[in-house]
Amino acid sequence: MRRYSLIQNVYNWGASFSKAIINHTKLTKTEDYFVHVQKYDKFENLLEEGERKVLNAYQSDVFGKKDEKGEHVTLELDVNANLSIASPFYNDPTIWNDGGGAYLKSWAITKYTIRNNETNEVFDLLETILTPDEDRFLYGSYTLKEQTLNYVYYEPEKDSHKHPLVIWLHGYGSGGDDLGFVTGGMLTTNFITKDIQDIFGGAHILMPQAHTAWLDGGDGTYTKDGHSMYSEIVDSLIQNYMDTHEDIDPKRIYIGGCSNGGYMTIRLLLDNIDRYAAGFPICAGFQNEWVSDEDIQTLKKVPLWFVHATNDHEVVMKETALPIYERLKEAGHTNLHFTKYDQVIDPDFGNEYIGHFTWVYSLKNLCKEDFDGSPVKVNEKEATLYEWVASQCKD
Repeated sequence: MRRYSLIQNVYNWGASFSKAIINHTKLTKTEDYFVHVQKYDKFENLLEEGERKVLNAYQSDVFGKKDEKGEHVTLELDVNANLSIASPFYNDPTIWNDGGGAYLKSWAITKYTIRNNETNEVFDLLETILTPDEDRFLYGSYTLKEQTLNYVYYEPEKDSHKHPLVIWLHGYGSGGDDLGFVTGGMLTTNFITKDIQDIFGGAHILMPQAHTAWLDGGDGTYTKDGHSMYSEIVDSLIQNYMDTHEDIDPKRIYIGGCSNGGYMTIRLLLDNIDRYAAGFPICAGFQNEWVSDEDIQTLKKVPLWFVHATNDHEVVMKETALPIYERLKEAGHTNLHFTKYDQVIDPDFGNEYIGHFTWVYSLKNLCKEDFDGSPVKVNEKEATLYEWVASQCKD
């Protein structure tokens, strides 16, 4: 048995295995390499199997970096949003689900058989999985009143300046007990790219993980009135993170999240509105009926940017974000925006997602337009979502 390694990258839809690395010194034609995949659930039941298309083969080092003198060959594999066999995850029906038809993620058992038809060599023993997009995140846990919450975070390079803190709250499918679902479940890795970090002048990123769902009311079912069993511990975690990082600017604390995390964004804003300089709830699952008139007056205190799609059938815009936005607007909110999409198309691969996936646009920082189609501006200059967020500062 000969060994192979896999490279896992994170795309707009989440993580996929994008490359295979084999200890194979004789590089041959790309078409000589054949890759077969079997994907199993955690009980070793076969989920699917098939072939991965090899796009390119090149001489490399052990990490997949091109090197003409390297002792390895790296195979670039086809990836796309609909290629589930390339994903390291599967939706696990044995993990918490409140009847919504969606499940939390589990790691799949993935077995590759790589054959070179020219040399007849076979590589079928996994050495390691490399995760270059996710490796700069750090991992922690926080306990309050016998409740523990795991989280990932990123610290900007230390300098003489204060830095903002951006809190991102994951969607339903990234809950559970493995932080790899948070860093690889969707393109949260974009927060730590140079482009986004430059917008904020270097930002701390904090991403906690719910064991179930943020919407869990505490009895194992979705909340019926908008409260969450996680409210107190997440709020305390944020304060603890601020207290233990002296370079954080307390006037520039930003919070956002998608779907289940969009709900939690609004929940935490209502719980401690004075902490935040801005909020950006994406396809937020916070029902309008849970928001009192008093809550509207509270939310008026913080700049907000909603993002939602008209064809979102998972979290219906007319029952959640839209009426909340309209009530805020009627109440005189002066720093309020709403980017509305009619469909969600992958900006890089061109495939259409269900309407619920508007986080694809927000995480890529592509949101620019207000509800009426006009550009959002900061100091008379057109601004993207994160440019607008980064410009907000508490008095």
